[in-house]
Amino acid sequence: MNLVIDIGNTVVKVGLFKEENLLLKGNFSTRPQKESDEWGIMLKNWLERYPASTIKLEKVAISAVAYTALTPLKKAIPRYFGKEPVEINAKSAGIPVLCDNPEEVGADRIANALAAVRMYHLPVVIVDFGTATTFDVISERGEYLGGVIAPGIRATSESLWQKAEKLFPVELIKPSRVIGKNTAENLVSGLFYGFLGMVKEIIDRIEKEMDQQVEVIATGGWAKLLADECEKIKEVNPNLTLQGLNFFALQLES
Repeated sequence: MNLVIDIGNTVVKVGLFKEENLLLKGNFSTRPQKESDEWGIMLKNWLERYPASTIKLEKVAISAVAYTALTPLKKAIPRYFGKEPVEINAKSAGIPVLCDNPEEVGADRIANALAAVRMYHLPVVIVDFGTATTFDVISERGEYLGGVIAPGIRATSESLWQKAEKLFPVELIKPSRVIGKNTAENLVSGLFYGFLGMVKEIIDRIEKEMDQQVEVIATGGWAKLLADECEKIKEVNPNLTLQGLNFFALQLES
């Protein structure tokens, strides 16, 4: 079995796999910062949801963009599970990363790309609705070509009400109409249709630049909400990053 951990800016996602099957998954808040023993105890308790007698960990794979959580987690894994974690990056993933500085590409994006190469018809674009909204482009030969980084939905919403005195937080839902009749409806409509329009425009321009159509896979917290209204998104896969990390673990030498 493989334990995989995706350390994001907002959420730490964890998954337990047997071969390619996801047996258990969970989410933990990245903040506040936790010590290594806190992480070890939390993960131990989480794994108890699965019959402990059947768990035999073979490998632990990690992707990280929030490095304050990475250090204590890397200490906790060998202490509590007896395994040294291995980090995925542009060099270790085993796919060509055709960027000016491959080491700058986020580890979660590399994991997403590896999963897409293994699971989907290429070329493909992965849209990840996380703290940032990222677009990752994979060629028909399985090469990571590059991508786009745009503001995330939550970050955009928070920026609005933090910087404009008369605005306030709203829940992102599909609006009943475009023209809002009050401030809350105005905000929801702007966020929803603004991000929907952004996704369509960026995908259109990627396809024009590549001179071919691409398969579009969405992941991340807001993927399902926006995908229902975006005909360009073929599939929503909430486990894409975890699956990519597991493929990485499976190709590691024992």
